[in-house]
Amino acid sequence: MWISYSLAFGIELAFANYYLVKMDQYSTNYMRAGMLERYNVDVSEISALVCVAYDADGSIRWKNVGNVINLTFVMLVQYAVIIYCAAKMYIDMEEKIQILSPSLRSLHKQFFKTLVLQIVAPTLTLFLPVMFVIYLTILDLEVDLPTGLFICALPLYPAMDAIIVMYVVQDYRRAAKNLLKKVLNRTRKDTKQTPCNHVAVGKN
Repeated sequence: MWISYSLAFGIELAFANYYLVKMDQYSTNYMRAGMLERYNVDVSEISALVCVAYDADGSIRWKNVGNVINLTFVMLVQYAVIIYCAAKMYIDMEEKIQILSPSLRSLHKQFFKTLVLQIVAPTLTLFLPVMFVIYLTILDLEVDLPTGLFICALPLYPAMDAIIVMYVVQDYRRAAKNLLKKVLNRTRKDTKQTPCNHVAVGKN
């Protein structure tokens, strides 16, 4: 099910991006000067997808704005799925953990806290950077921002996912601390065992 779900949205995004923000004459002319000035590249000679929300007379380019609407829809669906699964898991968990031992009950609560934080993490590292980039196009602002910095936040999500699990779940946190202590102790021992060459300096 989840594989089909991912494939469906991947295919939808691919076709939507291709047809809605495909380069045309106006978007090519719009980008040409900036690309030549900053990168010394003619935009008509490279592959590119450009979202230009307004024509020269200020009228809305609905095809490009449709891409913004489509991306917004996709993000809202993903967020709705995350919230729905979290709420359903919480309700089902509250009913079932009553029969468990206190230790298992505590473990399940830790996993739920992990899930909540894993909802917050993509909000900061995935949804907000993407929203900033796609909505900036419809504000009609003449700004030059290094949006690559915001895109760089996207790969942080998988790392934050693992860090959240190690931080919240006590067993994982304890194991990580023990591993870190072993590494530090070994480093200190190696440092102490490394011979130092002392040079004696005498007066003539």
